[in-house]
Amino acid sequence: MEKINSLLVYEWTAWRGYLISYLAGAHCTAEWDDDWEVLDAACGPDIRAVLFHHRLSNAALFPRHRPAFERKLARRGIKVLNAGRADMRKRTLHTMLENAGLRSARAAREGPADQFLFAKTDLNYGGEAERALPAHLQPLFSAPADCPIRGWDDYRLLRRDEVNPAWWDDPHLVIENFIAHDDTIYRIYGCGDALVCIRAHSPDLIKKEMERPGDRWVCIDRRRLAAVADDHEGFPRDMWRQLAGFVARYPFDYFCLDIIHDGTRHTIIDLNLTPYYNTRPPTAEWFAFLRCGLQRLASPTLEEVV
Repeated sequence: MEKINSLLVYEWTAWRGYLISYLAGAHCTAEWDDDWEVLDAACGPDIRAVLFHHRLSNAALFPRHRPAFERKLARRGIKVLNAGRADMRKRTLHTMLENAGLRSARAAREGPADQFLFAKTDLNYGGEAERALPAHLQPLFSAPADCPIRGWDDYRLLRRDEVNPAWWDDPHLVIENFIAHDDTIYRIYGCGDALVCIRAHSPDLIKKEMERPGDRWVCIDRRRLAAVADDHEGFPRDMWRQLAGFVARYPFDYFCLDIIHDGTRHTIIDLNLTPYYNTRPPTAEWFAFLRCGLQRLASPTLEEVV
């Protein structure tokens, strides 16, 4: 399938295998201290949109001059996807969901002593991307060396009465409700108005969607979400309600959400602005649907090319 050549992906260690690498044709490697001339030179005459694409949980400071870069691109008439939106930390997501009147996984300090809770890093995936930064940048992005949880494989499943009281107030940690669920995960990819909802199955404790046999998917236009009033295409009504509430409040241009359920209620547990996919290109028909949505963002005056 032809890639979108009007979109430039300005990326730091986030290209091969990431979903965007199968959608966009142009990319430029970023460094934290890049001058404007680096990005300016990469924006050839055909570039109509730019996506800042980093693995960092809070990329607001990456690159160092990002706010100025976004302003200069806007003045040139180049659309910046997810402009001003770079914070994907877990505490931030909890607050976003609660401000939108949606369910979050944030655990209350008070509650049954024997309730199981998850203790995690506030940074996504245990802060792995942040620890890969050069040493002089880690203090800006990474948790301190004495953080009691050092990676995703160090997440703790604990009873409330086993949680260290100091952890509740540690800004580098987050305490979440443990949601007892089966192996089902709902993953939503969004490219502009194009949304793809996938019901996947993963036996892993930290669930990932990997296009397995038996996955089911449905394509839907963002503008149709508000009209979904019941189970739709075999996907539960409550899942649609959580998704509709999120995208109505937070109109990201390019994103991914993970949703799990406890048998009845559905909870958004992860937001990702740089979704990884696989080392193999997607094969399902939904890929073309996402590409059309991204094409409309990157070249709004051009005819869609499928």
